[in-house]
Amino acid sequence: MKRKMRSAALAAAVVLLTGAGASAEPSAPVLVDSDLRGAHWGTAFTNVIDLTWDWGTNAAKARLDIVGMDGTAFTTNFTKSVSNYLWRAFASDVPAAEDVYDLTLTFSTDGNVTVGALTSRLAVVNGAFGATAVNAVSNSPAWTKVKENVLIPYDAAYSGTATNALCAQLVIGRRGGAVLTNAFADVAGYYGWKIRRSSWGYGTFDLALSFSGMTNVWTAELLRQADGMVFGMR
Repeated sequence: MKRKMRSAALAAAVVLLTGAGASAEPSAPVLVDSDLRGAHWGTAFTNVIDLTWDWGTNAAKARLDIVGMDGTAFTTNFTKSVSNYLWRAFASDVPAAEDVYDLTLTFSTDGNVTVGALTSRLAVVNGAFGATAVNAVSNSPAWTKVKENVLIPYDAAYSGTATNALCAQLVIGRRGGAVLTNAFADVAGYYGWKIRRSSWGYGTFDLALSFSGMTNVWTAELLRQADGMVFGMR
């Protein structure tokens, strides 16, 4: 009864504030991702991104560093009177290439003593900006070849047995060459594999993705051929 009385009082207050004859139309539906561990939160859906933050009690200034997978870097500074920044990730409405950016906001005092930092990773995926090419042929040679820097998605939701996982691991190794183990503190996101202008070289690569607390492992075999034309002779 008390709950009903409170609800009626609240409804009456709304009528008083908006006018007895006021009417409203429902707004357009908005997609809300309630999974805080989902990759949706690490994906950019617009070329202009509003970065917001809260200041610590001891911070007087902050420095924002943004580094892209392709080597691009950007730095800017803020005073305590600023709590947001509009970052233009790319110039056009649609990205020219996929990329993943690591963002670091470092807080410091007037005496340049670091008192905290915030980090984030945002991926620019072609599929988030309208239609994208889809190769529906499961045995197509294109699935086994890599030429450019690529984004590798990972998500514990790939398997129902991994929903309680706390971390993820991606191992990349070139046969007869280097092996790199990437440990992620989260279970959903993107990894930017920089293969061009790097020390990876060419050849066959083995990839293995796993999540803590489960035995299943996702594997892939990719081939990177040398740039240019390749001739075969018999």
